[in-house]
Amino acid sequence: MKQTLLSILLTIVAATAAFAQSESKAAPLKRSVEGQLIELERQLSAALVREDAAVLDRLWSNDLVFTFPNGKVSNKAQRLAGQKPAAQPSQSESETTNDEVKVYLYGNTAVVTVLSTWSGKENNQEYRSQFQATHVWVKQEGRWQLVAAHVSPVKK
Repeated sequence: MKQTLLSILLTIVAATAAFAQSESKAAPLKRSVEGQLIELERQLSAALVREDAAVLDRLWSNDLVFTFPNGKVSNKAQRLAGQKPAAQPSQSESETTNDEVKVYLYGNTAVVTVLSTWSGKENNQEYRSQFQATHVWVKQEGRWQLVAAHVSPVKK
């Protein structure tokens, strides 16, 4: 009886140690992927401000589904049509800051929530607005691409 109990106890200790070791290896990888996605969110925000179609084309999946704050839905081709070609940089005085970015990983898929502040000047009028976005990124062909996005204004 004592030997059986000792055997069970040793098995539990060994399993716990193996689990802890695998968890400690997974933690840096998870932080690395989170860092990559946070950087991609920064690139996405900067490209939207600059209306940089080339960068957006790279970041957006061909299957992109984008839902605007008014509930209208568009795809990648429709969204890119509203951007400037690389040879015509935007004259916008806008800027954006990602105030809070949270990453939730699910294998090769990530849900990222982004609270951002957009500010600038349009027609000599200054503006400042906050938006909450939910983005779904999927790792396809070795790189992360945005497959779905929904944006809502933050009411004050």
